Amino acid sequence: MSCVVPSPSVERRDLVTSFRAECPAAGVDDQTLQATLAAACARGRAAFPLLDAGDEAFAAHLGRVARLGETDAGELSALPIEDLYLACACLAGTAGAAEAFDARYGAPIRGAIARIVGAADTDEAHQQLMQSLLVGGPAGPPKIGSYAGKAPLERWLGVSARRAALMWLRENRTEQNARAAAGAEPGAGGHTPLETAYMKETYRREFEKALAEALDRLPEQERALLRLHLVNGVSLEKIGTMFSVSQPTASRWLAAARTKLLDDVKQALAPRLGTSSAELASLAGMVASRIDLSLSTLLKPR
Repeated sequence: MSCVVPSPSVERRDLVTSFRAECPAAGVDDQTLQATLAAACARGRAAFPLLDAGDEAFAAHLGRVARLGETDAGELSALPIEDLYLACACLAGTAGAAEAFDARYGAPIRGAIARIVGAADTDEAHQQLMQSLLVGGPAGPPKIGSYAGKAPLERWLGVSARRAALMWLRENRTEQNARAAAGAEPGAGGHTPLETAYMKETYRREFEKALAEALDRLPEQERALLRLHLVNGVSLEKIGTMFSVSQPTASRWLAAARTKLLDDVKQALAPRLGTSSAELASLAGMVASRIDLSLSTLLKPR
């Protein structure tokens, strides 16, 4: 039985076709592009000999990178090809890719996170970042796919780690502050009355259910505003920029959305629980104190 060896023209067509499928306007002829892609594949394999990302898959990845970063195909060789090869392998779930990624970048990422959140919380924040980078979830695909090679991967990951750590810190401080507010409601003597504690426990499930239902009824834009501010920690100034409005307008929108939810929840709870006017007054305070905490949980991607 004879072994058929693919001709260079077939190899060129496969790599070039894979690249152009992702970036049609490559700006160079097939022969030049073939040489560039073949050299890039060789560099990637040499840097990570134990990882087999596949030449055609890597050529397609470089096409996405060129499109994403608006990079001319003739400039591909100037990009950090080895970093892009590892990113491609991670995205493809290549055996050993995640381990290679952690061996090379795990320590710098953890260090960047620890400097912001502290050693005690580094593990949790690091795990969340690695999940979003290499696995993704309901909120979107793996973030490593957005790496376009404009800077070395270690520098790009350092920025990502600092952003993730700040986001984690804001999110957890919001939750901690809300928890503190929820448990603070002191009586005249500075202590939380037993009646209030009883009401919290008695009505907690009803409150959570009513809030979830009210959130479902809220228009999508208002849900998005609450999610951006309470879950993602986006400032009102940035929210205003995103929606092309002033910061005061974004603040009014957010306050209106929260007020709408509060009114909806209180209206739903009154007939459902049949409470007295005094109990409803206490319940209204409980709702106001817990709403940010509960929303930060309900709005998180599942």
